[in-house]
Amino acid sequence: MLLTTTPTLRHATQADWLAIEALLVANKLPTDGAKAHLTTYLLAISNAEVVGTAGADIYGQIALLRSVAVAPGLHKQGIGKLLLERLLQEARRRDIGKLYLLTVTAPEYFAQYGFKRGKIEDAPLALKASAELQGACPACAAFMSLTLQEAPRRNEALPVAVLGAGPVGLAAAAELLERSIPFVILEAGQRVGANLLDYGHVRLFSPWQYNVDVAMAKHLARTGWQAPPAAELPLAGEVAERVLQPFAALPAVASALKLDTKVVSVSREGFDKVKSAGRSEAPFVIRAMQAGTTIELRVRAVIDATGTWGTPNPVGASGLQAIGEAEAKSQIFYGIPDIVGSARSRFEGKRTLVVGAGHSAANALLYLAELAGQAPETRLLWSVRSPSLTRVFGGGEADALPARGRLGSSLKALRDSGALEFISGLRITAIQRSAGQLTVIGLDARGENVTLNSIDEIICATGQRPDLSLTSELRVKLDPWLESTEALGPLIDPNVHSCGTVRPHGHRELAHPEPGLYTIGVKSYGRAPTFLMATGFEQARSVVAAIAGDFEAADRVELNLPVTGVCGLGTADTPDADSSCCGDDPVTSTVALTANSPKVGCGPTSCGTKPVAPVIAAATTARCCG
Repeated sequence: MLLTTTPTLRHATQADWLAIEALLVANKLPTDGAKAHLTTYLLAISNAEVVGTAGADIYGQIALLRSVAVAPGLHKQGIGKLLLERLLQEARRRDIGKLYLLTVTAPEYFAQYGFKRGKIEDAPLALKASAELQGACPACAAFMSLTLQEAPRRNEALPVAVLGAGPVGLAAAAELLERSIPFVILEAGQRVGANLLDYGHVRLFSPWQYNVDVAMAKHLARTGWQAPPAAELPLAGEVAERVLQPFAALPAVASALKLDTKVVSVSREGFDKVKSAGRSEAPFVIRAMQAGTTIELRVRAVIDATGTWGTPNPVGASGLQAIGEAEAKSQIFYGIPDIVGSARSRFEGKRTLVVGAGHSAANALLYLAELAGQAPETRLLWSVRSPSLTRVFGGGEADALPARGRLGSSLKALRDSGALEFISGLRITAIQRSAGQLTVIGLDARGENVTLNSIDEIICATGQRPDLSLTSELRVKLDPWLESTEALGPLIDPNVHSCGTVRPHGHRELAHPEPGLYTIGVKSYGRAPTFLMATGFEQARSVVAAIAGDFEAADRVELNLPVTGVCGLGTADTPDADSSCCGDDPVTSTVALTANSPKVGCGPTSCGTKPVAPVIAAATTARCCG
């Protein structure tokens, strides 16, 4: 069959999926993961029919070329060439620095466009999490890459900006100091570790060994500082007082630290979000409010470690505030109040509703129970949105962090004791205030109306969300529902990963299409729960290594985290306990651990119970992944 006219090209939509899928199947190409990236697919159209397709999975400044397919009978008529050339053109406009692909039958074809063979082991970590590298393509596929643009030249005299002086932001500063890279730290609070100090009375379930960054400890040790006992459990405030504040007092850090400086926005000098040509060479411009005065700073790179503590989720179950929530704010505490300490008078003898199913809610409930033991007239209620409590109660003795396991077990014992009123599956829609008390209205798991009367106080412990306004004028790419960095989303999605444990990751997963911009710390997780400081410390190390151009160190994995013990765990509260993030299939390792890494945590046994599958599966019937 010969084409009589040149096909037209357009971008794909979700409505095109069946036609694209048919083309891929006809060409014996994998379909796994393709539907999630349709917005970057190009289609060739002839006589109103889809006759060709080509797509790319984009991960920050790199992309995986895939699904180059032409309708059978129309091969060798230039359709593939037309699609590929346009896709390469668009990749350059998107500031993609490097394209990768896997192919079995067409390495010579792609070599004509400059693609060169490489080793699959050298694939960026972000690509190793993709469907193609997780087994959709056969093991015999050739791994190829094409450099579209070299790393941008930057003004090395400009500093790197670290936004946020919490534990992860200061860990990034320690790494920058280690590499003699000039930096500036911008912190909205009056003191470093402001968020930790806000819940400073809470004892962490992770011991000191997970809460002290190696680079920070190295700089502090030179002053005679003594590390706390590794196995002890610190209060959140002690981390700020015993580690962060002494580190911030070091002359090299103190001179770069700007407290009471709230970042308002970050942009590129002379470039709005739309303009591309020359963008990557332009410095960042940070606008901030410092002690009531607007200031601007020019920097070469930005590490956003501002966290999420200051932007809590609402009581309302739809992601929006419940009707009347704003009017009742004087009786709602967002976070973890010091119930048996400074906030005792607020809750003593009161009827308090705790909303939430995470560790913050668990701590608040256990503090309330302690207060009720001292003041029996104190009453407590607990509502959760999910009818399943597996993740809430945790892995118990199976948790590699005993204190985390005990937290969940203690909460379950409190629930079972009848010492609190428990409402499962409640989705709060409205809060009414009358005569100094609150009435909470919502729907249960069956969609039936629920009303809770005579509530004196509400503790909202429904988690936090990132403030995305800071980088609204930059090119960021986020997971569409978690608001984490896009490449990190599939690794931490709580809808899939019930264990709450994430595999190690680094600068490639934390980067954005905006060169030089990285999100680290709990903000990198977006709305996903279960973040440990140690994860942020490793993120900081990898990102700073990438900024320094040391990609060998940046790509190296130097992290093992304790498993939660939840994955695959069955309890009386989980009738379908066999359904977990690991399911019945092996967990696929996306990274290689260092040689002496213990095989626990976020390495190959990320969910604690399953064997490891190789990155590239055994050969399948698919012939070409390019």
